[in-house]
Amino acid sequence: MSRAVHLVSRFFGSWRARPLDPADRAFVRLHLTPEELRVWETLGRADRAESVAVARRLTLALGPDADSRYVAAALLHDVGKTDAGLGTIGRAGATVVAGLASHGRARSWPNAVGRYVSHDDRGADLLRRAGARPETVAWAAAHHRRERFAATGIPLEVCELLAAADGEAPWPEARANRE
Repeated sequence: MSRAVHLVSRFFGSWRARPLDPADRAFVRLHLTPEELRVWETLGRADRAESVAVARRLTLALGPDADSRYVAAALLHDVGKTDAGLGTIGRAGATVVAGLASHGRARSWPNAVGRYVSHDDRGADLLRRAGARPETVAWAAAHHRRERFAATGIPLEVCELLAAADGEAPWPEARANRE
């Protein structure tokens, strides 16, 4: 799925997100430590639904014995987005503005756009302070930057599955798009 399709799907999915059912809540509790669960519970309804969808796609790819550390990483990778304080339309606008200005430049801005674009680093800091597992912290910091995958301590094939579950292009396609 292309990045644009993924973003459009997320936008419209945010408008119709429903509260999680008991099975999804049990799935989350099964894979998160108490410290991680406290952070996950700060997510809004749409972000919770998306995190569960990403984690479910990952467990389908990894199989029934998926390592909870990696499922937790999928559930918590976007927790830094809450720090920006933006709703669905604000996030869409921040994505467009950052795309026009460059994500690298927008990361340094001291406003909501900068906080949203740097959600990976902000989420990693939040998870670290909360006492989350190292893999969860590392994935939050790396999930949009393939050059960081090797430093996560997570096997590269799992990193690629995590990225794919989140709608990122596979590595060869991503590399080709940058060249």
